[in-house]
Amino acid sequence: MGAHWRLAFRCALWIVALMIPVAVLLLCLYGAAHAEAFAYGVGTGLVSLISTALTVSLLWGRSMTLGMIVGAISFAGRCGLAAGALGVPAYLGLWPVLPMLGGFAGVYLAENIVLMPGALKISHANIRRGAEQARREAARERVERRAEA
Repeated sequence: MGAHWRLAFRCALWIVALMIPVAVLLLCLYGAAHAEAFAYGVGTGLVSLISTALTVSLLWGRSMTLGMIVGAISFAGRCGLAAGALGVPAYLGLWPVLPMLGGFAGVYLAENIVLMPGALKISHANIRRGAEQARREAARERVERRAEA
């Protein structure tokens, strides 16, 4: 499992842990319908979060152009999923809209707070690894030049 998958699942667990007390509070204050709507919004946000990890895994191919196309299609698909998953129940009046949208938005807020430090660590580690590899290759080329002379 790649680092971005571990990070996505760890972030999802943190989000669930943060959202459970909010759902319990909504249940106590407003009733089951609001808590269910909130949980549905959180679930939709988590599906979108995990699909981001899938997109990242698909981007690392041989072709940068193909990766960009996959990323654009995936982004449009995630937006469509969110619009449909939240819009249809809101239109049909199945659940209260505000808790449902609050749960979805809460996932994105928590994602930025919890996920970004981990993502920065992964990207910095990759940058450091790339710089070390470039230094090793440069040193190897110098040794090869000396051996030729």
